[in-house]
Amino acid sequence: MIFLIDVGNSRTKYVHLIDKQLSAVIQLNNDDFTAHYFTHHFSKAQRIIIANVGREVITEHLASWCELQGIGFTQVQSEQQKNTLISAYQVPTTLGIDRWLALLGAIHLHSQKTILIIDAGTATTIDLLASNGQHQGGWILAGVKVLFDSLLNHSTLVNAKKRTVPNLTFGNNTTDNVNNACWAATLGLVEQAIKQAQQIDNIEHIIFTGGDGQALTKLLLADNKRSKAFGYEVEYCEKLIFWGLKSYC
Repeated sequence: MIFLIDVGNSRTKYVHLIDKQLSAVIQLNNDDFTAHYFTHHFSKAQRIIIANVGREVITEHLASWCELQGIGFTQVQSEQQKNTLISAYQVPTTLGIDRWLALLGAIHLHSQKTILIIDAGTATTIDLLASNGQHQGGWILAGVKVLFDSLLNHSTLVNAKKRTVPNLTFGNNTTDNVNNACWAATLGLVEQAIKQAQQIDNIEHIIFTGGDGQALTKLLLADNKRSKAFGYEVEYCEKLIFWGLKSYC
């Protein structure tokens, strides 16, 4: 059994392969991803493949545990080229591994298409992939929650509570004002990215992923209703990074 693991800034997600397909995604807090957890959940693994943008100590502990158990262990890093994917970065290893894997996942799902990828988590990252596999670069912005927290942390007069339901309407109280503005700002980023990408090539596909990806997918489709007119399809893919990790099996 092969496990594919994605360690984020606060949470760890993983899947395992079943007949070359991905299982359901399991999530847990990074603090709970310990040797005790490894023993109870990964003891039947033949190989573990991990990507880590969070605490490196997690990778070190898991690597040591795998060595003791005789389990194959691989930590993936961003590269200059993998299969048909070519990085746009001058120093390829500095491209976030989550973005690199999302690009690989996009190629796996939609080969030879021009794709805009939006990964909406702690950060909202946007990357453009050409149909020939050439990464065209992208943007990085604070994620929706980070935008919210940043405003409250830097202002003593703004008092707001976090809302879980996305909304773009003008609010009549501070809580709605702040929450809705964070979603509007992020959606505005996406819409500007679409315009920027269309200047480079005709987008054929837009893929959202990440914790806020599904909500942004719905907001984009509801707010614009433009995908058919522009000739591109829009989808949310929870397992995008894991399809990228599968490339290293």
